[in-house]
Amino acid sequence: MKNDYTLTNFLNGKVRFYQKSDGFRFGTDSFLLADFASLRGSEIFADLGTGCGVIAILLLTKYPGTKGIGIDIVKENSKIAVKNAKLNGVSERFLSINANVREIFSFLKPERVEVVVMNPPFMEVDKGKISKVPERAIARQEITATLEDFIKASRYLLKNKGRLFVLLPLQRFVDFVVLSRSYSIEPKRLRFVYPSFERTQSCFLQKQSKTAERD
Repeated sequence: MKNDYTLTNFLNGKVRFYQKSDGFRFGTDSFLLADFASLRGSEIFADLGTGCGVIAILLLTKYPGTKGIGIDIVKENSKIAVKNAKLNGVSERFLSINANVREIFSFLKPERVEVVVMNPPFMEVDKGKISKVPERAIARQEITATLEDFIKASRYLLKNKGRLFVLLPLQRFVDFVVLSRSYSIEPKRLRFVYPSFERTQSCFLQKQSKTAERD
């Protein structure tokens, strides 16, 4: 890899990831979501906004019978996700797609997967300073797709009774529950994330299930 990338070992060397030195770099959130999500058998999952592929690769490593699809709008992210999948020995079970989740209806069939995982952009464009680094801005703010776009894409991809696993900051909790229910994706399990014993919860993890459309 070029010098503008770093290679780091995680989980006592069980997995390794290249990341762009000056771009968006994943944090603890990715490991929390990968640990929270659960798969079984030979299920297929989609990781919306996969970045360098960390969540997808962690799941493929943990569940060796599964297959994953990583979707990201940043072309360079999609390329590095492929390299990371190969580096960690899961490339034969991983498909990387460079596209906006808004366009998912044109390149994937409906009800394609049993599970969707996502840690989508959490900040509305008019409610925070936009990063000067494009990859960071796209990862954090709803510049190219909104929270509703991610939920709508999840609804489209999931089979009936399929599961959605998400991590978001606490300030988007009500928005997420209201929007997901409007697309017939119902809450099933909730976990709050506390940065430390002394501080209040900052994020939430939620498992949801796709149900039949309401009349």
